[in-house]
Amino acid sequence: MTQKRNLDSEILRLLVRDSRQSYRELAKQLDISHVSVSSRVKAMEESGIIRGYTSITNPDKMGFYPLCLMISASQGGNLSKIGDDIAGHPEINVVMRISGDCELLALAMCESRESALVLLDKINEIKGIAKTESHVVLEAIKLGGVKLRS
Repeated sequence: MTQKRNLDSEILRLLVRDSRQSYRELAKQLDISHVSVSSRVKAMEESGIIRGYTSITNPDKMGFYPLCLMISASQGGNLSKIGDDIAGHPEINVVMRISGDCELLALAMCESRESALVLLDKINEIKGIAKTESHVVLEAIKLGGVKLRS
């Protein structure tokens, strides 16, 4: 089991760096057969470890206005429901439940300062939210496991 887990970790590490690599390219880097890579990737997809493939965009180059949101629920607020509601906004890229002074952390990629204000208004309307703290992201250094500058 540990050997499969190590192989899966290595495959994932390579896919995070470049998810467009073929099974043959991955197999060559790992010194295993492409059939082995294919079967491990399929098993990880079926088990939900791999949930999809995406492109990582550089918000600075796209002209985005990134925001980090720290959200606190009111007493008795349903954190999972609040998180789902927040995740439903297309500008939101990440939502995580966390420990500490707030319960939810979200990352938004807004098109402008004005659209960020609109998003904040919509989020603050969600039932169960006591407080939303927003922080402007000054520089994106690494997103989705990918360093954005060389």
